[in-house]
Amino acid sequence: MTVIYEQSFDANEWFVILNLVVMHVLILISPKILPLLEGLAHYLYGPFIGMFWDHTISVRPWDFYDVNDNSSYQVMDVFSYIMFGPYSYFVIYLYVKLGIKGYTHILYVIVWAGLALIMEWIGVQLGLYHYDKGYQMYWSFPIYLLTLGMQIVYHHLIQKEKKANTP
Repeated sequence: MTVIYEQSFDANEWFVILNLVVMHVLILISPKILPLLEGLAHYLYGPFIGMFWDHTISVRPWDFYDVNDNSSYQVMDVFSYIMFGPYSYFVIYLYVKLGIKGYTHILYVIVWAGLALIMEWIGVQLGLYHYDKGYQMYWSFPIYLLTLGMQIVYHHLIQKEKKANTP
Protein backbone atom coordinates (compact mmCIF):
# COMPACT_ATOMS: atom_id res chain seq x y z
CA MET A 1 0.00 0.00 0.00
CA THR A 2 1.37 3.40 -0.99
CA VAL A 3 0.89 6.14 1.58
CA ILE A 4 0.49 9.67 0.19
CA TYR A 5 1.48 12.48 2.53
CA GLU A 6 1.12 15.41 0.16
CA GLN A 7 0.10 15.93 -3.45
CA SER A 8 1.61 19.32 -4.18
CA PHE A 9 5.02 20.80 -4.87
CA ASP A 10 5.70 22.49 -1.55
CA ALA A 11 8.19 23.08 1.28
CA ASN A 12 9.94 19.70 1.21
CA GLU A 13 10.73 19.94 -2.51
CA TRP A 14 11.87 23.55 -2.15
CA PHE A 15 14.10 22.52 0.78
CA VAL A 16 15.82 19.93 -1.42
CA ILE A 17 16.17 22.30 -4.38
CA LEU A 18 17.47 25.17 -2.23
CA ASN A 19 19.97 22.83 -0.56
CA LEU A 20 21.18 21.59 -3.93
CA VAL A 21 21.63 25.08 -5.36
CA VAL A 22 23.25 26.69 -2.31
CA MET A 23 25.60 23.81 -1.53
CA HIS A 24 26.70 23.40 -5.16
CA VAL A 25 27.38 27.14 -5.42
CA LEU A 26 29.50 26.84 -2.26
CA ILE A 27 31.47 24.01 -3.86
CA LEU A 28 32.01 26.10 -7.00
CA ILE A 29 33.21 29.22 -5.16
CA SER A 30 35.34 27.49 -2.51
CA PRO A 31 39.08 27.21 -3.15
CA LYS A 32 39.97 23.78 -4.51
CA ILE A 33 42.09 21.95 -1.94
CA LEU A 34 41.11 18.39 -2.88
CA PRO A 35 42.19 16.75 -6.13
CA LEU A 36 39.26 16.35 -8.52
CA LEU A 37 38.91 12.57 -8.20
CA GLU A 38 39.28 12.65 -4.44
CA GLY A 39 36.69 15.41 -4.13
CA LEU A 40 34.35 13.49 -6.44
CA ALA A 41 34.83 10.31 -4.39
CA HIS A 42 33.82 12.14 -1.19
CA TYR A 43 30.95 13.87 -2.98
CA LEU A 44 29.58 10.52 -4.18
CA TYR A 45 29.99 9.00 -0.72
CA GLY A 46 27.03 11.09 0.51
CA PRO A 47 24.36 9.94 -1.96
CA PHE A 48 25.53 6.33 -1.87
CA ILE A 49 25.65 6.07 1.92
CA GLY A 50 22.31 7.90 2.15
CA MET A 51 20.74 5.43 -0.25
CA PHE A 52 22.33 2.54 1.66
CA TRP A 53 20.81 3.60 4.98
CA ASP A 54 17.46 4.59 3.47
CA HIS A 55 17.18 1.29 1.65
CA THR A 56 18.20 -0.56 4.80
CA ILE A 57 15.98 0.96 7.48
CA SER A 58 13.18 2.56 5.47
CA VAL A 59 12.10 -0.61 3.65
CA ARG A 60 10.58 -3.85 4.85
CA PRO A 61 10.88 -5.46 7.31
CA TRP A 62 11.68 -2.28 9.28
CA ASP A 63 10.09 0.47 7.17
CA PHE A 64 10.86 3.12 9.81
CA TYR A 65 10.25 6.17 7.63
CA ASP A 66 9.30 7.50 4.22
CA VAL A 67 10.98 10.23 2.20
CA ASN A 68 9.10 13.06 0.44
CA ASP A 69 5.41 13.09 -0.47
CA ASN A 70 4.85 9.42 -1.13
CA SER A 71 5.91 6.15 0.48
CA SER A 72 6.96 4.82 -2.92
CA TYR A 73 10.19 5.79 -4.69
CA GLN A 74 9.84 9.04 -6.67
CA VAL A 75 12.02 11.22 -8.90
CA MET A 76 12.36 13.81 -6.11
CA ASP A 77 13.88 11.10 -3.91
CA VAL A 78 16.86 10.99 -6.30
CA PHE A 79 17.41 14.72 -5.76
CA SER A 80 17.12 14.30 -1.99
CA TYR A 81 19.94 11.72 -2.17
CA ILE A 82 22.07 13.99 -4.38
CA MET A 83 21.56 16.65 -1.70
CA PHE A 84 23.88 14.60 0.57
CA GLY A 85 26.78 14.91 -1.90
CA PRO A 86 27.88 18.46 -1.11
CA TYR A 87 27.64 17.81 2.62
CA SER A 88 29.89 14.75 2.42
CA TYR A 89 32.28 16.75 0.24
CA PHE A 90 32.47 19.53 2.84
CA VAL A 91 33.00 17.04 5.68
CA ILE A 92 36.38 16.17 4.18
CA TYR A 93 37.03 19.61 2.68
CA LEU A 94 36.85 21.23 6.12
CA TYR A 95 38.62 18.29 7.73
CA VAL A 96 41.61 18.91 5.46
CA LYS A 97 41.36 22.71 5.59
CA LEU A 98 41.21 22.76 9.41
CA GLY A 99 43.96 20.15 9.73
CA ILE A 100 42.01 17.99 12.18
CA LYS A 101 44.39 15.81 14.21
CA GLY A 102 44.40 13.68 17.37
CA TYR A 103 41.32 13.52 19.55
CA THR A 104 39.81 16.44 17.66
CA HIS A 105 38.54 13.79 15.21
CA ILE A 106 35.95 12.74 17.76
CA LEU A 107 34.70 16.29 18.35
CA TYR A 108 34.66 16.93 14.60
CA VAL A 109 32.50 13.85 13.96
CA ILE A 110 30.15 14.76 16.84
CA VAL A 111 29.71 18.31 15.50
CA TRP A 112 28.91 17.04 11.99
CA ALA A 113 26.51 14.43 13.42
CA GLY A 114 24.80 17.24 15.32
CA LEU A 115 24.52 19.30 12.12
CA ALA A 116 23.06 16.26 10.35
CA LEU A 117 20.44 15.93 13.10
CA ILE A 118 19.54 19.60 12.71
CA MET A 119 19.13 19.13 8.95
CA GLU A 120 17.04 16.01 9.56
CA TRP A 121 14.87 17.94 12.05
CA ILE A 122 14.30 20.68 9.46
CA GLY A 123 13.44 17.96 6.92
CA VAL A 124 10.89 16.46 9.31
CA GLN A 125 9.32 19.88 9.93
CA LEU A 126 9.01 20.49 6.18
CA GLY A 127 7.61 17.04 5.36
CA LEU A 128 10.73 15.56 3.77
CA TYR A 129 10.84 12.67 6.27
CA HIS A 130 7.84 10.87 7.75
CA TYR A 131 8.66 8.57 10.68
CA ASP A 132 6.77 5.34 11.24
CA LYS A 133 6.69 2.48 13.76
CA GLY A 134 7.96 4.60 16.63
CA TYR A 135 11.17 5.77 14.94
CA GLN A 136 12.77 8.66 16.81
CA MET A 137 15.11 11.18 15.27
CA TYR A 138 17.79 10.59 17.90
CA TRP A 139 18.11 7.02 16.55
CA SER A 140 19.82 8.62 13.55
CA PHE A 141 22.68 9.99 15.69
CA PRO A 142 24.65 6.71 15.92
CA ILE A 143 24.11 6.18 12.20
CA TYR A 144 25.58 9.63 11.53
CA LEU A 145 28.51 8.92 13.85
CA LEU A 146 29.24 5.64 12.06
CA THR A 147 28.82 7.14 8.60
CA LEU A 148 31.04 10.14 9.31
CA GLY A 149 33.65 8.01 11.04
CA MET A 150 33.73 5.67 8.05
CA GLN A 151 34.17 8.62 5.71
CA ILE A 152 37.16 9.89 7.69
CA VAL A 153 38.67 6.40 7.64
CA TYR A 154 38.02 6.34 3.87
CA HIS A 155 39.84 9.68 3.56
CA HIS A 156 42.84 8.32 5.48
CA LEU A 157 42.92 5.18 3.33
CA ILE A 158 43.02 7.38 0.23
CA GLN A 159 45.88 9.40 1.73
CA LYS A 160 47.77 6.24 2.67
CA GLU A 161 47.36 4.87 -0.86
CA LYS A 162 48.53 8.17 -2.36
CA LYS A 163 51.67 8.08 -0.18
CA ALA A 164 52.36 4.46 -1.12
CA ASN A 165 52.13 5.31 -4.83
CA THR A 166 54.25 8.46 -4.68
CA PRO A 167 57.81 7.83 -5.91
